[in-house]
Amino acid sequence: MRRAIYTLLICLFTGLAFGIFLYFTYDHRPVRILTQVVSCVTIGSLMMLVIYQRRYFLLTVAHPGVRAAIMTAALILTALIGTEIILLLQTLYLPGAGYHFLQGGSVYILNILVVLVIGIPAYVSLEWQRSLENRISGQAYRMLQLERQQAVFELELLRAKINPHFLYNVHNTIAGLISKDPGKAETLVLLLSKFFRFTLHKNSATYHTVMDELDIVRTYLDMQQIRFERRMQYTIDADPGTLSLQTASFVLQPLVENAVKHGIEARAAGGVIDIKIRVAGAAMVITVADPGPAFPERPHTGAGLQLVMNKLKLLYADDYSLTFNNTPEKYVQLTVPIHHQNVVGG
Repeated sequence: MRRAIYTLLICLFTGLAFGIFLYFTYDHRPVRILTQVVSCVTIGSLMMLVIYQRRYFLLTVAHPGVRAAIMTAALILTALIGTEIILLLQTLYLPGAGYHFLQGGSVYILNILVVLVIGIPAYVSLEWQRSLENRISGQAYRMLQLERQQAVFELELLRAKINPHFLYNVHNTIAGLISKDPGKAETLVLLLSKFFRFTLHKNSATYHTVMDELDIVRTYLDMQQIRFERRMQYTIDADPGTLSLQTASFVLQPLVENAVKHGIEARAAGGVIDIKIRVAGAAMVITVADPGPAFPERPHTGAGLQLVMNKLKLLYADDYSLTFNNTPEKYVQLTVPIHHQNVVGG
């Protein structure tokens, strides 16, 4: 609609200006102004209609030369049709004017020349603009695809990072239990196998359910419980409504691993790892508390925490928070928006 009004106004003012010019220099009849306005509005509107709607008759034509030839023919036809309409309209306001089909004489040639002189540059300009927009859109799409591929590659690299220190400790524990307690050694081997199965299969997804994430964490904590025995206990308290929510895969386990390292391994007395998952408004809040020493003012981000932050940055941009708190208890809290997730089964 805006384009139609814009075209109509241009034709109207062009016809008015040309008509006034002819009125003062050639034909002093006021009807001359009306004739030029009618001519410009009629032929100009038809010409721009053909140019703007060219996609309907150039849809299957790709070659620029053929497109230009078809457009030139369409503009000539437009000039002829417009001239006939003008001649017909003149019978309404010019006394004694009669209409005879294809009797315009030199008026046809004049109008064809005017339409070609104005229409072809307008067509070329719009075609160039369309081509430029297509190139820009294509480049933007390719950039988006490259960014997505880069994000996928970075996520794959992050997924591949399993703490070698953790594996070293588990293997040492298994080696120590083989002769001392073969049953526990076998249990630990099965748990480690289950953990790797999670890593190989579940880890291929960018997101999975909170229930899947808790299965990974329980497997990890059960292995650590065998290693630390009575020094370590853990609790998991998740709202039932959170279990079917989707969360970024393998983000909770590094937080729990960090809590075990600083809250259990570093303390002779051990303690309890406390995990809570809640819904707060439009966000899901994950809290991991441990009895270890307070976080420094600027917590050091080891490989595990760096993995979490890199992954969250890739998946949520700036729409998440990871905070370290010391009061009233020591805990790390991850908040992610629920509106970035899907609910499984609903």
